Amino acid sequence: MAVVRCETLDGYDFEMALVNALKIKPICISPSQTMQLYDLHEMLRKMGDKKYIMLKQVECFTAGPYLDGLVSVLTDSEWERKIVLVVTVAVDFNVIFTRFSQESFWKLTLYCFHMPTPTYALQAICEAIAIKPSNYMIVDGTFHKELRARFLRDSLSVCEVKRILKVTLLHKLLECEDFGNDIAVNSGNVGTEAVLASYDTFLYLLHELTTGFPYHAENVYELHSWIQSNPNFFVEKGGPYSTWKSIWVTWSVEKMVDSLLKLWNPVKRITNYGSEVQKLLVDLREIDQRKIALQKEAIPEHETAVVGICKKRLSLHEMQQRMRDKIALKKHMDVMSHDRQRFIRLLTQIMSKTLRIFHKVPSLEKKLLVGKQNVMNLVIPSTTTNLEKAFLQPKLRNEHRSGIQMDLCLAYRSLLDLSLECKNIPIYRWLARFQEYLVDLNDTSPVLRLFRCVGELEFMGILKPASDRNRDEVNILYVPHTVTY
Repeated sequence: MAVVRCETLDGYDFEMALVNALKIKPICISPSQTMQLYDLHEMLRKMGDKKYIMLKQVECFTAGPYLDGLVSVLTDSEWERKIVLVVTVAVDFNVIFTRFSQESFWKLTLYCFHMPTPTYALQAICEAIAIKPSNYMIVDGTFHKELRARFLRDSLSVCEVKRILKVTLLHKLLECEDFGNDIAVNSGNVGTEAVLASYDTFLYLLHELTTGFPYHAENVYELHSWIQSNPNFFVEKGGPYSTWKSIWVTWSVEKMVDSLLKLWNPVKRITNYGSEVQKLLVDLREIDQRKIALQKEAIPEHETAVVGICKKRLSLHEMQQRMRDKIALKKHMDVMSHDRQRFIRLLTQIMSKTLRIFHKVPSLEKKLLVGKQNVMNLVIPSTTTNLEKAFLQPKLRNEHRSGIQMDLCLAYRSLLDLSLECKNIPIYRWLARFQEYLVDLNDTSPVLRLFRCVGELEFMGILKPASDRNRDEVNILYVPHTVTY
């Protein structure tokens, strides 16, 4: 028996994934679709050599004779080969021990699998839109942060993230015809792919160098979000990077050398800090010899100073000056602290140069998808208010006609009008009815205004396309019980 823990994630069908991988359709049993064990036995006999059954949502079954009888059928000695039973659970593996009897477990060989969490799905999206060099578009820091927060905090919906990106991209294309085009490298700017490849390399390096530190980012895309949304990330006092520097300043020579070796090849290729890294590496490896040399230089000076003190009495000013000289000499002799500061200063210079905010990189200008607040308001509607009450006001036509947010109310009202006439509502008829309600708004195209409303109503679950292949008609999913005309 294979027990698979499937996280909550839309747009993914585990059953179809198995069918595509194994080329065999399983016998599916779920709380809403059970079957008699006799019928199950007959279906297994007709399946052929490869037999497997999928038991969905096992936590929704009650412990009892049905599940134990199912195990008895599958472990019957008449079968020449073992039968695979795939059991899906939502959260806790231990739930299976409360659904099957101990005798049933003795007959089974258990294997537990954990499907990727929604965070992994989000990381796959981030990889495609955040720093992939060959991508058509790159998402800016504010928009990236909002997408992550929307996914992790509210919906766990990959489909919603894709829709938000599509709508935002469409608005960007309407504003900028050459969006996505590369800027010529010979114009004085570094190529897009080189910039993003450098960014990707040093982002992973910084994430690795801070492993186990306080404020360590959960993954590189969280670190990417911090850097892109905070222009002062590398200089902010009390921030994550400031905390990391306080730990680097305690590192041993071996740790600093290991880190510089990791930086060596990337720095040599894409920045002008190669010679500085090489010089610091040499100094760290010869730190003992440098200490001995400094001590030898300091001994004659110290002896000369002692002789001078013995020959005459010192004034207060001379004593203070001597104390300052001793402190300066001690700092000069502390090679380790000096090298640590050099290491931190060099590391900060490299990271701040390569991990720049995308808005400050000229070559990314035509590929950067910016999360403007007005666009965010269009594609991420607020559902905290009562939609029926907001959309179906009796005096809808006479109040607040100047605001573009009223378009959504007007689109919904015209959609309800047409829902009384036909089930599948053609877009062209909806547009015509929508225009009857509209007034001119700064010469904005009615088609664009309707498209915006279609996106928001789809987000809210109020409508959907009439079919997967037919995008010219829509169906209304949610018809209020309090419709008043």
